[in-house]
Amino acid sequence: MAVGAQIKLVHVAPGVPAVDGYVNSTKVSAITTYSVTDNMIVTSITTGFPYLGVFPSSNYLVSKPGSINIKFMAATPKPALNNAQILAPAAIAGEITQPTVDGGAYSAFLMGLPGGSTNGLTVKVVEDKFPAPIASKAFIRFANMVPNGTAVDLNGTFTLAGAAIATKTLITNTSYGTVTDFVPIDVNPASTTNYKFQMVLAGTSTTFGSITIDIPLAPNRYYTVIGRGLAADYAVPGTSITLKAKARPTLPVSNTETKAPEIYYNAPGITYYTNK
Repeated sequence: MAVGAQIKLVHVAPGVPAVDGYVNSTKVSAITTYSVTDNMIVTSITTGFPYLGVFPSSNYLVSKPGSINIKFMAATPKPALNNAQILAPAAIAGEITQPTVDGGAYSAFLMGLPGGSTNGLTVKVVEDKFPAPIASKAFIRFANMVPNGTAVDLNGTFTLAGAAIATKTLITNTSYGTVTDFVPIDVNPASTTNYKFQMVLAGTSTTFGSITIDIPLAPNRYYTVIGRGLAADYAVPGTSITLKAKARPTLPVSNTETKAPEIYYNAPGITYYTNK
């Protein structure tokens, strides 16, 4: 039975504004509305899906299988933003033509450093291959999307019912741009299990990024865990913009950075989405 090729779009390029997603020249992504700080004014804007956004947020788009063109284009915010943006509205952030098969599932990642001669903006498509379910297991994979960082391990801290708290290295030595295969990890068989994920520099106990994330994992579900942000500040070529490898400060209020555009601040950390 033909089901088509399943596509998921993921925006993991730090500093790049919200984007619209296109498949075979047809816009497929929805608009979003959210609050931003724009030149010290809090503004609600309607635009595409922003950095760390996933479309669709659940399930997949379905397209006719074969050679599929996937494109990310900078969205047009309404109202227009005052602060400088790395890409003008309607500029192409990344594009790829990907072979697909009927019934296949694919995640397309917009990734990289805007304007970078090394690890510049690109689109990477990964086929989502789901292992057969295993009792008392969830499946995770790890995508290292820190474009100016080094290889990292992914650790998880969790507590199973009736057991002591445990910390394990779940996935090792993942370099930038790598999306690993799905691997099984222990969870409670009839309820969710909370995992606290943390990146560490590969082969060490040195944490990378102070931002951890708690993810409630359910048995027989599949999750993509993403290492995001920047390892060091990055001056965007051809612009006056420097992307910061830290969270935007909130104090003291006399510091102009407290109301600077959020998009300029990309502290290393972790996010995730559920594949199915």
